[in-house]
Amino acid sequence: MCIRDRLIILDENSSFSEWANKWKTRKIVGISKAYQTAVNSQVNYLTNFFGDISINRIKPMHIDELISKLAIENPKTHRPSSKKLLKEVKNTAVNIFEYAADNSDYDRNPALKVKIPKNAPKNTRRALTDNEIHWIVNTPHRARIAAIIMTFCGLRSGEVIPLQWTDIDFEKSSLSVIKSVERVSSNKYNIKSGTKNGKSRVIPIPKELLEELKQYKTQSISRFVCSDIDEDMHTPSSWKRLWESFNNVLSHHYATLQQSQQSIYNPKGIKKRVDKITPHMFRHTYATMLYCSGVDVLSAQRLLGHSDVSTTLSIYTHLEQSKMDISISAFCEYISSYFS
Repeated sequence: MCIRDRLIILDENSSFSEWANKWKTRKIVGISKAYQTAVNSQVNYLTNFFGDISINRIKPMHIDELISKLAIENPKTHRPSSKKLLKEVKNTAVNIFEYAADNSDYDRNPALKVKIPKNAPKNTRRALTDNEIHWIVNTPHRARIAAIIMTFCGLRSGEVIPLQWTDIDFEKSSLSVIKSVERVSSNKYNIKSGTKNGKSRVIPIPKELLEELKQYKTQSISRFVCSDIDEDMHTPSSWKRLWESFNNVLSHHYATLQQSQQSIYNPKGIKKRVDKITPHMFRHTYATMLYCSGVDVLSAQRLLGHSDVSTTLSIYTHLEQSKMDISISAFCEYISSYFS
Protein backbone atom coordinates (compact mmCIF):
# COMPACT_ATOMS: atom_id res chain seq x y z
CA MET A 1 0.00 0.00 0.00
CA CYS A 2 1.45 3.37 -0.98
CA ILE A 3 1.68 6.33 1.41
CA ARG A 4 -1.09 8.18 -0.38
CA ASP A 5 -3.52 5.29 0.25
CA ARG A 6 -2.88 5.62 3.97
CA LEU A 7 -3.59 9.37 4.11
CA ILE A 8 -6.79 10.38 5.89
CA ILE A 9 -8.56 12.97 3.77
CA LEU A 10 -10.72 15.31 5.84
CA ASP A 11 -13.28 17.79 4.58
CA GLU A 12 -15.98 20.08 5.97
CA ASN A 13 -18.19 17.04 6.66
CA SER A 14 -15.60 15.24 8.79
CA SER A 15 -16.17 14.97 12.53
CA PHE A 16 -14.81 17.46 15.01
CA SER A 17 -12.79 14.69 16.70
CA GLU A 18 -11.06 13.82 13.44
CA TRP A 19 -10.03 17.43 12.84
CA ALA A 20 -9.00 17.87 16.50
CA ASN A 21 -6.77 14.80 16.45
CA LYS A 22 -5.26 15.84 13.12
CA TRP A 23 -4.45 19.29 14.53
CA LYS A 24 -3.09 17.77 17.76
CA THR A 25 -0.74 15.46 15.84
CA ARG A 26 0.91 18.50 14.26
CA LYS A 27 0.80 20.64 17.40
CA ILE A 28 2.69 18.29 19.73
CA VAL A 29 5.69 17.90 17.41
CA GLY A 30 8.79 19.35 19.05
CA ILE A 31 7.13 20.57 22.26
CA SER A 32 7.90 19.43 25.81
CA LYS A 33 6.16 16.50 27.49
CA ALA A 34 4.48 18.87 29.93
CA TYR A 35 3.13 21.01 27.10
CA GLN A 36 2.00 17.87 25.25
CA THR A 37 0.06 16.81 28.34
CA ALA A 38 -1.62 20.22 28.50
CA VAL A 39 -2.55 20.11 24.80
CA ASN A 40 -3.95 16.58 25.15
CA SER A 41 -6.04 17.68 28.13
CA GLN A 42 -7.48 20.69 26.29
CA VAL A 43 -8.33 18.62 23.21
CA ASN A 44 -9.96 15.95 25.39
CA TYR A 45 -12.34 18.50 26.92
CA LEU A 46 -13.47 19.38 23.40
CA THR A 47 -13.64 15.89 21.88
CA ASN A 48 -15.44 14.46 24.89
CA PHE A 49 -18.11 17.10 24.40
CA PHE A 50 -18.40 17.16 20.60
CA GLY A 51 -17.34 13.61 19.79
CA ASP A 52 -18.18 12.56 16.23
CA ILE A 53 -20.42 15.53 15.41
CA SER A 54 -19.60 16.93 11.98
CA ILE A 55 -17.48 20.05 12.34
CA ASN A 56 -19.80 22.06 10.08
CA ARG A 57 -22.72 21.53 12.48
CA ILE A 58 -20.99 23.17 15.46
CA LYS A 59 -22.16 26.70 16.24
CA PRO A 60 -21.00 29.32 18.76
CA MET A 61 -23.85 28.37 21.11
CA HIS A 62 -22.48 24.81 21.36
CA ILE A 63 -18.99 25.99 22.34
CA ASP A 64 -20.54 28.48 24.73
CA GLU A 65 -22.44 25.59 26.31
CA LEU A 66 -19.21 23.64 26.84
CA ILE A 67 -17.44 26.65 28.37
CA SER A 68 -20.42 27.29 30.66
CA LYS A 69 -20.48 23.68 31.85
CA LEU A 70 -16.75 23.72 32.57
CA ALA A 71 -17.17 27.02 34.41
CA ILE A 72 -19.77 25.43 36.67
CA GLU A 73 -17.98 22.13 37.23
CA ASN A 74 -14.82 20.62 35.83
CA PRO A 75 -15.44 16.87 35.34
CA LYS A 76 -11.91 16.10 36.56
CA THR A 77 -11.86 18.17 39.74
CA HIS A 78 -15.63 18.55 40.36
CA ARG A 79 -14.96 22.21 41.06
CA PRO A 80 -15.46 25.31 38.90
CA SER A 81 -12.77 25.58 36.21
CA SER A 82 -10.37 28.49 36.40
CA LYS A 83 -10.54 31.36 33.96
CA LYS A 84 -7.09 30.33 32.68
CA LEU A 85 -8.31 26.83 31.78
CA LEU A 86 -11.44 28.16 30.09
CA LYS A 87 -9.33 30.49 27.94
CA GLU A 88 -6.99 27.63 27.03
CA VAL A 89 -9.89 25.38 25.96
CA LYS A 90 -11.43 28.19 23.91
CA ASN A 91 -8.10 29.02 22.24
CA THR A 92 -7.56 25.36 21.39
CA ALA A 93 -11.00 25.27 19.78
CA VAL A 94 -10.18 28.42 17.80
CA ASN A 95 -6.97 26.80 16.54
CA ILE A 96 -8.73 23.57 15.53
CA PHE A 97 -11.43 25.38 13.56
CA GLU A 98 -8.78 27.59 11.96
CA TYR A 99 -6.79 24.51 10.97
CA ALA A 100 -9.92 22.98 9.40
CA ALA A 101 -10.58 26.19 7.47
CA ASP A 102 -7.01 26.25 6.16
CA ASN A 103 -7.20 22.68 4.93
CA SER A 104 -10.72 22.33 3.52
CA ASP A 105 -13.68 24.27 2.21
CA TYR A 106 -14.81 24.88 5.79
CA ASP A 107 -14.90 28.66 6.22
CA ARG A 108 -16.18 29.44 9.72
CA ASN A 109 -14.70 29.72 13.17
CA PRO A 110 -17.55 29.51 15.70
CA ALA A 111 -15.16 29.68 18.67
CA LEU A 112 -13.89 33.20 17.95
CA LYS A 113 -16.76 35.15 19.53
CA VAL A 114 -17.31 32.88 22.54
CA LYS A 115 -17.01 34.83 25.80
CA ILE A 116 -15.36 33.56 28.96
CA PRO A 117 -17.58 34.11 32.05
CA LYS A 118 -16.40 37.17 33.95
CA ASN A 119 -17.05 35.51 37.31
CA ALA A 120 -14.89 32.45 36.54
CA PRO A 121 -12.35 32.00 39.34
CA LYS A 122 -8.78 33.06 38.70
CA ASN A 123 -5.75 30.98 39.59
CA THR A 124 -4.11 33.32 42.06
CA ARG A 125 -0.64 32.68 43.36
CA ARG A 126 0.34 34.47 46.51
CA ALA A 127 3.66 35.35 48.01
CA LEU A 128 4.75 34.04 51.37
CA THR A 129 4.06 36.21 54.39
CA ASP A 130 6.94 37.50 56.50
CA ASN A 131 6.09 34.90 59.16
CA GLU A 132 6.15 32.09 56.62
CA ILE A 133 9.54 33.23 55.30
CA HIS A 134 10.91 33.21 58.86
CA TRP A 135 9.49 29.72 59.44
CA ILE A 136 11.13 28.41 56.27
CA VAL A 137 14.49 30.01 57.02
CA ASN A 138 14.51 28.74 60.62
CA THR A 139 13.03 25.24 60.24
CA PRO A 140 15.61 22.47 59.74
CA HIS A 141 14.55 20.12 56.92
CA ARG A 142 15.93 18.58 53.71
CA ALA A 143 13.63 20.88 51.70
CA ARG A 144 14.98 24.00 53.38
CA ILE A 145 17.93 24.57 51.03
CA ALA A 146 15.69 24.30 47.95
CA ALA A 147 13.12 26.58 49.60
CA ILE A 148 15.56 29.39 50.37
CA ILE A 149 17.19 29.16 46.92
CA MET A 150 13.79 29.53 45.24
CA THR A 151 12.75 32.29 47.65
CA PHE A 152 15.85 34.46 47.33
CA CYS A 153 16.91 33.60 43.75
CA GLY A 154 13.53 32.99 42.11
CA LEU A 155 14.26 29.63 40.51
CA ARG A 156 11.43 27.45 39.23
CA SER A 157 11.18 23.96 40.72
CA GLY A 158 12.25 22.55 37.35
CA GLU A 159 15.41 24.67 37.57
CA VAL A 160 16.37 23.92 41.16
CA ILE A 161 15.99 20.12 40.79
CA PRO A 162 18.95 19.75 38.32
CA LEU A 163 21.00 22.57 39.91
CA GLN A 164 24.60 21.47 40.49
CA TRP A 165 27.41 22.92 42.57
CA THR A 166 29.29 23.76 39.37
CA ASP A 167 26.44 26.18 38.52
CA ILE A 168 27.31 28.33 41.53
CA ASP A 169 30.17 30.85 41.35
CA PHE A 170 31.11 31.47 44.98
CA GLU A 171 33.68 34.10 44.00
CA LYS A 172 31.21 36.22 42.03
CA SER A 173 28.23 35.42 44.29
CA SER A 174 26.15 34.31 41.35
CA LEU A 175 24.12 31.34 40.20
CA SER A 176 23.81 30.27 36.55
CA VAL A 177 20.46 28.85 35.48
CA ILE A 178 21.41 26.93 32.36
CA LYS A 179 19.27 23.80 32.51
CA SER A 180 15.94 22.45 33.68
CA VAL A 181 14.14 19.14 33.98
CA GLU A 182 11.45 17.73 31.74
CA ARG A 183 9.08 15.03 32.93
CA VAL A 184 9.31 12.14 30.46
CA SER A 185 7.31 9.50 32.35
CA SER A 186 5.24 9.12 35.50
CA ASN A 187 8.33 9.08 37.70
CA LYS A 188 11.29 10.24 35.66
CA TYR A 189 12.87 13.59 34.85
CA ASN A 190 15.34 14.24 32.07
CA ILE A 191 17.74 17.18 32.17
CA LYS A 192 17.55 19.51 29.19
CA SER A 193 19.67 22.51 28.27
CA GLY A 194 18.07 25.89 28.84
CA THR A 195 15.09 26.86 30.95
CA LYS A 196 11.32 26.91 30.44
CA ASN A 197 11.63 29.55 27.71
CA GLY A 198 14.89 28.18 26.36
CA LYS A 199 17.01 31.02 27.75
CA SER A 200 19.72 30.92 30.40
CA ARG A 201 20.26 33.59 33.04
CA VAL A 202 22.63 34.54 35.85
CA ILE A 203 21.18 35.39 39.27
CA PRO A 204 23.00 37.34 42.01
CA ILE A 205 23.08 35.45 45.32
CA PRO A 206 22.43 37.50 48.49
CA LYS A 207 25.38 37.24 50.88
CA GLU A 208 23.38 35.50 53.63
CA LEU A 209 22.26 32.80 51.21
CA LEU A 210 25.80 32.51 49.84
CA GLU A 211 27.10 31.72 53.34
CA GLU A 212 24.34 29.13 53.75
CA LEU A 213 25.35 27.48 50.47
CA LYS A 214 29.04 27.44 51.41
CA GLN A 215 28.21 25.70 54.68
CA TYR A 216 25.79 23.28 53.02
CA LYS A 217 28.38 22.35 50.37
CA THR A 218 30.82 21.16 53.04
CA GLN A 219 28.25 18.56 54.11
CA SER A 220 27.09 17.50 50.66
CA ILE A 221 28.51 14.51 48.79
CA SER A 222 26.18 14.91 45.81
CA ARG A 223 26.86 16.91 42.65
CA PHE A 224 23.27 18.18 42.95
CA VAL A 225 22.65 21.07 45.33
CA CYS A 226 19.17 19.83 46.28
CA SER A 227 19.51 16.06 45.99
CA ASP A 228 17.19 13.29 47.17
CA ILE A 229 18.02 11.09 50.16
CA ASP A 230 20.23 8.91 47.93
CA GLU A 231 22.27 11.98 46.89
CA ASP A 232 20.87 11.69 43.36
CA MET A 233 18.58 13.98 41.38
CA HIS A 234 14.97 14.03 42.53
CA THR A 235 12.27 12.07 40.76
CA PRO A 236 8.73 13.45 40.51
CA SER A 237 7.61 11.26 43.43
CA SER A 238 10.57 12.09 45.70
CA TRP A 239 10.11 15.81 44.96
CA LYS A 240 6.43 15.57 45.87
CA ARG A 241 7.19 13.68 49.09
CA LEU A 242 9.80 16.27 50.02
CA TRP A 243 7.24 19.08 50.09
CA GLU A 244 4.58 16.98 51.78
CA SER A 245 7.11 16.25 54.53
CA PHE A 246 8.17 19.90 54.79
CA ASN A 247 4.57 21.09 55.12
CA ASN A 248 4.00 18.44 57.77
CA VAL A 249 7.06 19.55 59.74
CA LEU A 250 6.01 23.21 59.55
CA SER A 251 2.51 22.42 60.77
CA HIS A 252 3.85 20.25 63.58
CA HIS A 253 6.48 22.81 64.58
CA TYR A 254 3.96 25.65 64.78
CA ALA A 255 1.09 23.63 66.23
CA THR A 256 -0.37 24.08 69.70
CA LEU A 257 1.27 22.27 72.60
CA GLN A 258 -1.45 19.61 72.65
CA GLN A 259 -1.15 18.99 68.91
CA SER A 260 2.65 18.91 68.97
CA GLN A 261 2.56 15.97 71.41
CA GLN A 262 1.20 13.82 68.61
CA SER A 263 3.61 11.95 66.36
CA ILE A 264 4.99 13.95 63.48
CA TYR A 265 4.78 10.77 61.42
CA ASN A 266 1.02 10.75 61.76
CA PRO A 267 -0.02 13.84 59.78
CA LYS A 268 -3.70 12.93 60.03
CA GLY A 269 -3.56 13.82 63.71
CA ILE A 270 -1.97 17.22 63.13
CA LYS A 271 -4.13 20.23 62.51
CA LYS A 272 -2.61 22.27 59.70
CA ARG A 273 -1.66 25.56 61.31
CA VAL A 274 0.21 26.56 58.16
CA ASP A 275 -1.33 27.00 54.72
CA LYS A 276 0.06 24.50 52.23
CA ILE A 277 3.29 25.93 50.87
CA THR A 278 4.15 25.09 47.27
CA PRO A 279 7.40 25.69 45.34
CA HIS A 280 5.81 28.30 43.07
CA MET A 281 5.00 30.45 46.12
CA PHE A 282 8.73 30.97 46.59
CA ARG A 283 9.07 32.28 43.03
CA HIS A 284 6.15 34.67 43.53
CA THR A 285 7.78 35.78 46.78
CA TYR A 286 10.99 36.56 44.89
CA ALA A 287 9.04 38.64 42.36
CA THR A 288 7.39 40.51 45.24
CA MET A 289 10.76 41.19 46.84
CA LEU A 290 12.09 42.56 43.54
CA TYR A 291 9.10 44.89 43.32
CA CYS A 292 9.30 46.05 46.95
CA SER A 293 13.04 46.71 46.70
CA GLY A 294 12.53 48.94 43.66
CA VAL A 295 13.95 46.67 40.93
CA ASP A 296 12.64 47.89 37.55
CA VAL A 297 10.39 45.69 35.39
CA LEU A 298 12.98 44.92 32.70
CA SER A 299 15.58 43.84 35.26
CA ALA A 300 12.96 41.75 37.04
CA GLN A 301 12.03 40.11 33.73
CA ARG A 302 15.65 39.07 33.22
CA LEU A 303 16.06 37.78 36.78
CA LEU A 304 12.79 35.85 36.69
CA GLY A 305 13.50 34.45 33.24
CA HIS A 306 10.18 35.56 31.73
CA SER A 307 10.17 35.36 27.93
CA ASP A 308 7.64 38.20 27.70
CA VAL A 309 7.85 41.38 29.77
CA SER A 310 4.03 41.42 29.94
CA THR A 311 4.22 38.46 32.35
CA THR A 312 6.46 40.42 34.70
CA LEU A 313 4.39 43.55 34.20
CA SER A 314 1.20 41.72 35.18
CA ILE A 315 2.80 40.71 38.50
CA TYR A 316 4.06 44.24 39.12
CA THR A 317 0.65 45.69 38.22
CA HIS A 318 -1.06 43.31 40.64
CA LEU A 319 1.37 44.27 43.40
CA GLU A 320 0.91 47.96 42.63
CA GLN A 321 -2.88 47.51 42.91
CA SER A 322 -2.47 45.69 46.23
CA LYS A 323 -0.26 48.49 47.51
CA MET A 324 -2.81 51.09 46.39
CA ASP A 325 -5.64 49.18 48.10
CA ILE A 326 -3.69 49.25 51.37
CA SER A 327 -2.97 52.96 50.97
CA ILE A 328 -6.61 53.75 50.22
CA SER A 329 -7.71 51.68 53.20
CA ALA A 330 -5.37 53.65 55.47
CA PHE A 331 -6.67 56.89 53.94
CA CYS A 332 -10.30 55.91 54.61
CA GLU A 333 -9.48 55.06 58.23
CA TYR A 334 -7.79 58.44 58.59
CA ILE A 335 -10.82 60.29 57.20
CA SER A 336 -13.22 58.35 59.43
CA SER A 337 -11.51 59.89 62.47
CA TYR A 338 -13.08 63.23 61.57
CA PHE A 339 -16.57 61.75 61.83
CA SER A 340 -16.10 59.72 65.00
